[in-house]
Amino acid sequence: MTLSCKPEKKTIPETQPHDTIKTHISSTKEHDSFTKSKKIPIIDTTAVLMAFKKASQTEKFGKDLYFNLKDELSGSIFDSERPILIGDLNGDHLEDAIMPFSIEGRDGGNNWDAHYAVFINKDGQLKYQYSFDRGADLAETQTFFKSIKDGVVEGIIEPGFHVQEGESIPVNYIYKNNRLVEVTPPSKVK
Repeated sequence: MTLSCKPEKKTIPETQPHDTIKTHISSTKEHDSFTKSKKIPIIDTTAVLMAFKKASQTEKFGKDLYFNLKDELSGSIFDSERPILIGDLNGDHLEDAIMPFSIEGRDGGNNWDAHYAVFINKDGQLKYQYSFDRGADLAETQTFFKSIKDGVVEGIIEPGFHVQEGESIPVNYIYKNNRLVEVTPPSKVK
């Protein structure tokens, strides 16, 4: 009687070359992971700046800010003092963005006007919606947004640059009907 540890019948791995099995297994894994996840681009400050550059060349952007793109904007567009805000504005669990900018030196003057460009995320691409006016050099008040939390844009209204007196007032906005709409902060509701 002969004892052997090797079975008489060969198993599948012994009858097929190993690389055939590996190929089959890896292609199954790729298929599984492909069907379960959909890659959506990351929304960061670079993505917002690129979306802003693209938006600033559109007719809609020109109309929102009262300038003709064919004549080019007579002034510079920038805002280095305010942060770009990223967060979900419309409740679809995708990150949207609000970018501050100011237009300085319109038509050769030294005044400036300040705005926020509002972008909604459509399948990973930021789409320009409109420009929110946040004040100007000679405005009585200026609006500054601080954060986006749970669909609410939190900010503050401050006295204008040339206004000597006044209080800062907290404000909240929500994105509704393709616009930012002011809502009463929870602390002021009676």
